[in-house]
Order: sequence, then structure tokens, then C-alpha cells
Amino acid sequence: MLNIPTIKKAMQQLGLNQVSLAEECQVSKESVSNWLSGESIPRPNKLKALAQALQLEVQRLLLPAVAEPIVAYRTRNNRPVSVEAFEAANDLAYHLRQLVPFIQRTPIFAPPVLESPRVEEEYIREAVRQIRSRIGIPMTQPLTREQLLGLHHDFGSLLVPVLWGKDKDGHENALSVYLPDSRTSWVVFNLNARNDDFNYWLAHELGHCYTLHALQGQDGEDFAERFAQELLFPMEAAVEALALITSHPQPREAASRYAGRHELSVVTVVKQLDRAAEILGQPPTGLVDKRFWVSWRSTRALVPTVTESVFGLSEMSTAEYVIKSEDHFKTPVFRALAQWQRSEGGRSPAFIANALNVELGLALDLSHFLLELHEPVMELTGSSKSRL
Repeated sequence: MLNIPTIKKAMQQLGLNQVSLAEECQVSKESVSNWLSGESIPRPNKLKALAQALQLEVQRLLLPAVAEPIVAYRTRNNRPVSVEAFEAANDLAYHLRQLVPFIQRTPIFAPPVLESPRVEEEYIREAVRQIRSRIGIPMTQPLTREQLLGLHHDFGSLLVPVLWGKDKDGHENALSVYLPDSRTSWVVFNLNARNDDFNYWLAHELGHCYTLHALQGQDGEDFAERFAQELLFPMEAAVEALALITSHPQPREAASRYAGRHELSVVTVVKQLDRAAEILGQPPTGLVDKRFWVSWRSTRALVPTVTESVFGLSEMSTAEYVIKSEDHFKTPVFRALAQWQRSEGGRSPAFIANALNVELGLALDLSHFLLELHEPVMELTGSSKSRL
């Protein structure tokens, strides 16, 4: 990353502005603006030209190397991650890193972290037992969303609610980022995800947080998946439900009622039921077949989104999105984005678009509104009234 304070000081000493520096480096003014805002860094030949223009050694233009961000996410239906999705997620991580100085955190205690995490059934179940015991929730009792968010806050997760499309290709539900240099864990989640899946994704990313991403790739995703299933519908609950559901005259409807009670997708419930049957040496429930998946997919559009369920809104203005997210999820990300913009002297929709991986139109609305954020008076005019 560029050592921007050193560059700006050299420009001031030499009487260079962005236009004259762009001429010296034979690049556009926009390129220099992006360098100085941290949105991009010069290619090697342009880095050399920048050093010559500022009369500095190349090494002085660069900050010391820091540990690379670690990103974890799983795409819909476990499809392979596209190059575009991978690059967007990593770009998001690098932009979140720039918000760290604006996050007001004074941690005194280190967060709870799993020792030597591994993808073993008994290890995962013991981790869940200890977590539930710590917050006083029996293994057969549903874990509420408020309790799940509480686990994230106790850990120190920095929650980032985003408005991705309902059918966004790539990491359309959630992803997590760990920044080793600042030891911060960021959980990005889609408010347009289906509400019955939301607890699962919060638990899935919590699994990544608890391991500090020590397990990566397929091992990391397998761990997070099993952790989420066990945390939300533990084996004790699955064993208790198994006999009742399989003996019911309409077992799929019975499984759906359990899913509703535990605030889960029925998919999580039936997977745990089959796992419980296997442990008990019983045959599979037979609930998961082609007809099950056809029925499940055909009704997905009827399931409300998180925005609809939590806020009672099918659409939100920019102001509603920011204010309601701050209030409900206790997220510091919007305040940090506002302060980052002010530190850079004004609006920067391109930075916001990259930091949240959203379309430039939404980022432009946010950029305007965030400059008014936390001011004594906020009038919801102009772009802040636009519907999302």
C-alpha cells in the first residue's frame, strides 16, 4: 500500500497538485486521485515515475508489508467461486482495512477463540456445548437471533449489513473477512437474503470468526457448515425430534414446524435428522428426495427477506437502510465510512462501492447521506429519499 502521508507531504514541499503530479507521471488526474484516496496503487513503472516526480526513493512511497486479508465465503449451491467474485471479495477486504482506524474499539479482553480447530464431529459438538453452556441455553432449546447476534458482539465481530440483490451471483448471502494486522473480524451479510436462511449464515460466519480463519478452503467451509448446523439445531434436539417427525402422518410438515420453531430453513433440519438417524443406526428419514427439493425451490420466492422480516419493509430508503441497520445490528461500519470520507475531504462513492461490493448508484446515494450522518439535524432529502 502507498504511504499516502509521505506522498502528500512531498507534494506540498515541491508545490505539486494532483494535476501537475499527473503530468509528471504521464497519467490522468483521476489516476492520481485514486492513488491518493487509496482506491488503487500505481503499477511498477508508474511507481518509479511517481518516485522521480517526488524526488523520493521508491521504498519511501510504500508502507511496510502487512499480512494479507483472509476471506471466506461459499456461493449458492456450493458452486465454484468465479474469478470475478473472488476478486470482488478481496477488493472488499482491502477497502475494509482502510476503515480500521475509524472503528471505535477498546477491547480489554481477548475474544474467545477455538483452540486447534478441526473438522471432527465430536470436536464441533463439544465446541457448541461449551458455547451454549456459556450463555445458558440448553442443547434442545432454540437459539434466538438476538442470542446469535449477541455471540457475534461478544466475540467482537464487526457486522456489515449490505443490500445485495436477491439473486446476486457469487457470495450473495454472507462472507467473512479476517484482517491479521488489526486482528479484526468482519462479517458481511445480505439483507436481501431469505429470512429462514439468515440465522444459518450468521452462525456459519461465526464459525469462521471463532477459528480466526485457521481452517481455510474446503476445510474451513466444512467446519463452518457443521458448526452452524450444530449450533442452531444440535444433535440432542435432532434426536429428540427424529421419532416425533418420522412417526407423524405428514413428516415434511412436522419438519417444517420444527424449522419455524428454531428459526431455520427446513433444509438444515432435515439434514440434521438424517445425521441423527445415522448415528442411531437407523435408516435415513427419506424426507430428502427429488420431490423435496422441487417443492423447496418452488416456494423460495414466497419466503420474506431479512429486510421484510426484520424491518417490515420491502424497500428501504438510503436513510432507512443506514439508520435501521445501525440500530438493529449495532454496526459501526457506516460511521466509519462517514469519517473516512471526511478524512479524505469529501464524497467517495467509488470507495464505498468497493468496500460494500454494491452498485455505484447505491454507493452514490450512500456517499451523499453519510456526509450528513450523525449531524444534529438530518433532512431526508435528495438521494437519501431514493428507494433501494
